Formats: sequence, C-alpha cells, structure tokens
Amino acid sequence: MGLDQAIGLKPPLPAPLMSHPRIYFFCREEPDCLQNDIVALAEGLEALGIPFYARANYWLKSTTPGDYLFKHTPDVRPEDCDVVVFPYAWFTWWLVGDKVPRRREFPELVTRRNRSYRTVYLDHNDGYQTVSWEPAFRQFDHIFRTKQNARAWKFPNMLPWADGLTQRVVDCTAGAPPFRERRNALYVSYNASHPYLHSSRLAAVRHLHPALQTILPVYQPPFTDITDPPVDPYDRLMWTQTNGRHSRAYYERMMSVTACSAFCGEIIPPMPLRPEIYLVGGRWAQLWRSYYDALAWFDPRYPRAISCDSFRFWEALAAGTVAFNLDLEKYGAVLPVMPVNWEHYIGVDFRRLDETVGRIIADPGCLERIAASGRAWVMEHYSPAATARRFLAALA
Repeated sequence: MGLDQAIGLKPPLPAPLMSHPRIYFFCREEPDCLQNDIVALAEGLEALGIPFYARANYWLKSTTPGDYLFKHTPDVRPEDCDVVVFPYAWFTWWLVGDKVPRRREFPELVTRRNRSYRTVYLDHNDGYQTVSWEPAFRQFDHIFRTKQNARAWKFPNMLPWADGLTQRVVDCTAGAPPFRERRNALYVSYNASHPYLHSSRLAAVRHLHPALQTILPVYQPPFTDITDPPVDPYDRLMWTQTNGRHSRAYYERMMSVTACSAFCGEIIPPMPLRPEIYLVGGRWAQLWRSYYDALAWFDPRYPRAISCDSFRFWEALAAGTVAFNLDLEKYGAVLPVMPVNWEHYIGVDFRRLDETVGRIIADPGCLERIAASGRAWVMEHYSPAATARRFLAALA
C-alpha cells in the first residue's frame, strides 16, 4: 500500500476553472495576524480586475477608514465560489510566548465529497516538515508550498510557490537612486528575523563577507528598532499590520548600497530523500544528522538547502541592489520561475568562494548589470499581478 493510500486519497478535482473564477479567502480577522501570502495574491487579483470574496475584513490598504483589501462578504458563501483559499496562518498563527500555534478548526468544506469548488492552502511555513504534512491536508486539491527542494520528497498535491512581492514592498522600493550613485558596500541586516542564524547565513558571515571585504566592504548599521512606531500615518499603519516588520529606513538603506546579503535556510546533507529524520526532534535527530553528515563526505552530490526562500531576497531584488544568495539551482531550491545565476542575482557556491570573488574582480561592471536585470526580472515574475496570473494558470 502506498503512502497516499495509507493516509487517504483526496477527492477528484472539480471541472476546469473559468477564465475569471470566483475566489473566496478564508482570511483571519485578527489585525496582528500577518497574512502576507494572501495579501500578495489578492493585490494581484485586484490589479487584474478579478473580484474576490472573504470571510472577514482584513488588511487596510490606506489610512482611509474601511479601505480593506479583503472585505467581509456575508452574502457570498465559500460554496458559491470556484476556489477557496486558506492562508498559512489559518493553522499556524503564533504569538510571542505561545508554546503551540493558535489553530483554527479544520473546515468541513475541505473534506466534503463531490464538491464543486477547489480548495487551496498556501503553505509559507518555515522548515521542511510543516503542518501540511498532516494526513488531513491531503484533502486539499492544491498546496502552494514555498521553500521546496527538488531533491527532497514532497506530497503529490504540493506545487512550488514563493514569497514574492506585495504592493507595499513595490511602492517602498520605487524611485531608487541610480546604481552609480550608491555606496559601494554589501548591506548586511538580518533584523526582524529569527533570533538565530541559519547555517547559510552563518556561512556567509564567516566566509563570504570576509572574502568580499576588499571589493564590497560590509555595511552593517545598527538594527532598526522595530518596537518604535513610525510617525508617518501610512508607515505606522503598515508597521502595525506587519507586526513591526515595516520600516521605511530599512528600504532606504537597502536602496543606498550596491549589494545585499540575502541568505536564508539550512544547508543539509544530500541524503536521505526525506530528511525530517534529522530536522525534527531532539537528541536522536542530532545523532541522525551526525550520521548523514559523515556519509556526505562520500557522496558526490551537492548539499541541499531547506527553507531558503526569504522576504529579504525579494526585497533586495526590488530595491535594485545585487542580491547575494545561495546558488539556488545548485543547492536544489525550487521556485515557480527560477532566477538565473550571475544574470538576476549572485548565487554563491560555498565550496568555490574564490570563483565568486574572482569573477567580480575580473568584471566589476557585472554588479550594475545584475542589479538592473534582477529588478526587471522580479517585477516581471513576482509582482502581485504576476503572482495572481501564475496562481490562475496553475489552477487552470
């Protein structure tokens, strides 16, 4: 018996969608529950002129009272629509001090047989094994999963997705100064992030940044105090709705330099296909990790990167600065549309750092070309409108 049979198969897909399907969002109503995933998608649908419906008022677009992106539509039920979308925070919303996520109930409409609508879960959770691994999530028609790796196992109903850009980020990175007027430096800021460094960031701090010091000196200003609300009414609203993550000063600093360190994720051994054995757990997980680290010495394959999709990477591209990240393709990362290394960003192979430094020294003009190409690429493929088009195409 296969794994899907053991945990239960999902119902067959409904009929193909119309060109303009009716989409319903199961957004949460708590103002401090950030749901960036559905914000980007809904902003794209709005830009394309495609109406959508919601269970609650959420995300104020401006300081105008009632100017919600998601408007509560009590006269439209989820069952009346073609697609029903759940944000990742529906099941995994954490507050500071919580030991377990504040989960909503698993909606009956997802498990309903012979339904006429499709169900979608946007899984933007960190890590490899997330809440969507639970057996009940096989009932979703589609799980749009960020942070996938081509060399790690996934469920059949998971499609590759990405954090991408929201309109807030697009607006805040507009009007950046010309590249040649910027400070020649590598901006390093991992503010508003995890209180620990992922192994990819740690490798960048220990090895990449010192290697680049002579051509791209590190610019590492003090962390922006995200507990201090902005004075500007719009910035204060965005700061409130993003739990302090919105900072105009952060974007201005990013747009003032030529390059940005935008690493995220854990670098793990190339085996096994399902690495949760050493990614989840305590002492036994550590022992398993040591075992597979030892085996990796005899494995010709490259290591893999887990959870390497980061908002900082997309923000750096939008700001028109050169984004330094892992060589996404080499480390197995999967995005719906992959950027090209040395054309849209600089992807680092930590086994060959000298090649990265030498290539920049040999062709210093490549930084300006990559910055311009990267910004054009991200606006073409990961703006809200592009995200919405991709979402509709995947469902079609």
